Amino acid sequence: MNGVREWATVICLAALSAAMLQSLVPNGSMERMARFVIGAFIICALVAPISKAVPQIRAGLETENHPAKENERLNSTVDRQFEDAAQQSITGLVHSELKRMGINCKNVQVIMDTDENGSISINKVVVTVDGEAASGRAGVSSALEKTLGIKTEVVSNEG
Repeated sequence: MNGVREWATVICLAALSAAMLQSLVPNGSMERMARFVIGAFIICALVAPISKAVPQIRAGLETENHPAKENERLNSTVDRQFEDAAQQSITGLVHSELKRMGINCKNVQVIMDTDENGSISINKVVVTVDGEAASGRAGVSSALEKTLGIKTEVVSNEG
């Protein structure tokens, strides 16, 4: 609470000083520059107490947590979310394309790899369709490959 009282005192003194300095500045070409300097002074007076508190806050956070482990966990979570989003997007495209063709889709499996740079590469899409659509698997596969731009394998649920 004492810190807040000190900060309020500094702000009041800075505002009082700024008002006195502004009354002393002559009108003319230097007035704009003086207002700029006084504004910067006020901002510094507001920020200075916060800058003293930030190292204390940062030190408290680093002693309680392990930043390297947190960053690694965050990166793995983000990578997993990217993979999930890519898989859901491709699955949605496959379902909509097969629905447009009048084929019932049972399952879509997206086979992906992630390299050391974090880039996701999609190797293949395996689509499982009903047995009645099994006869036209080659046509369905080529249509999906054309739509997706990814190697697609179509299998029937009967084997």
